[in-house]
Amino acid sequence: MSDDLTMRRTVIGGETAPDDYEVIWDELSIGRIFRGAGVGGTAGWSWSVFLPNVPQRDQHRGGAGSLTEAKARFRTAWEDLHGQIGYDQISKAREIQGRRRPWHR
Repeated sequence: MSDDLTMRRTVIGGETAPDDYEVIWDELSIGRIFRGAGVGGTAGWSWSVFLPNVPQRDQHRGGAGSLTEAKARFRTAWEDLHGQIGYDQISKAREIQGRRRPWHR
């Protein structure tokens, strides 16, 4: 297993949006980082770490002022979540994602 995190464009309904990324760890989608309009119309970055079978805690999502900051906060949250889950939960997440995304098999 790898400790590397990679980003690829998020695809929703066959379309991609600028500044919207899915975060991948060991070929498993573990979250998302994207830029959107914030309070007062200012652009900001949102990030969220999640697995489909693990409840999401407040500290596993948030905002940031830049992509670099969002990536750093995401990594910290992933390291926290990864330390709390086991092999069985990761295997289950892979199984669930495989059903939703048959092209990843």
